[in-house]
Amino acid sequence: MTFSLYRVTWTLLHMLISALHFIECVWISVRKKLDLLHKKCTEDEYDFISRYVKLFDKVPSHLVVIVGNESISYRDLANVAVWCIAAGISFISFYDHHGNLKKNETELFRALSEVTKGHLDNIIWGKKTKTHGLIKRNGTKNGVISTQKLHVNIFSLSDGKGALVQLARSICQSAISGQIKSADINQDIIDTKLQAEMDIPDPELALICGDVCSTYGFLPWQIRVTEFLQLQSHHNIQVKDFLLLLMRYGKCAQRFGK
Repeated sequence: MTFSLYRVTWTLLHMLISALHFIECVWISVRKKLDLLHKKCTEDEYDFISRYVKLFDKVPSHLVVIVGNESISYRDLANVAVWCIAAGISFISFYDHHGNLKKNETELFRALSEVTKGHLDNIIWGKKTKTHGLIKRNGTKNGVISTQKLHVNIFSLSDGKGALVQLARSICQSAISGQIKSADINQDIIDTKLQAEMDIPDPELALICGDVCSTYGFLPWQIRVTEFLQLQSHHNIQVKDFLLLLMRYGKCAQRFGK
């Protein structure tokens, strides 16, 4: 009887401690969010983001912005790119399945130039862009050398399903010409060729803009571990919106199929 009472008391105590720990975690999370929502961002946005992301459990190294069916706001996309530099994000990819962004990427280049006041030294353009190799020097800001670089890539539907079709055609032609044996064609070869073509890591976070929750055909072989979050619109996106999305990502527990 005494042993049973001891077990019950111990179980209740354990449940109480667990409940208190859960309440503490919720309170810390709520406090961070309230602090961010009511913070008057009168200080420099770059410094504000740099300091605030230190509170997050994790930050993605590769962020994707899926424009969806929205019209393109080049200024807002340029702002997100600059915020990524401040947050320590190394890769940002913009995806527009209509292909308008890729056709008018000079507009994005111009918007980035305006946002950074012409200092684009921190940005490295992906090899799929027209401006690839244009700027790859060490960046400076107010005379201080910055080592944080942001790789910018622009993709459309032709880089997704279209790339798979082109790769399949290329492999078939190689097999017909005898360059490779049909028995040697496997998933590893396909993955290797696709990765070599893109030369970017798999994205950890993708922001879907608009009311429709869809990948819109974005590079299906690179979203195996991607966390998708929905953004009502990228138009007039604010620093606080950006940080709240990063905060949500930081709380995500990725179990990788377990």
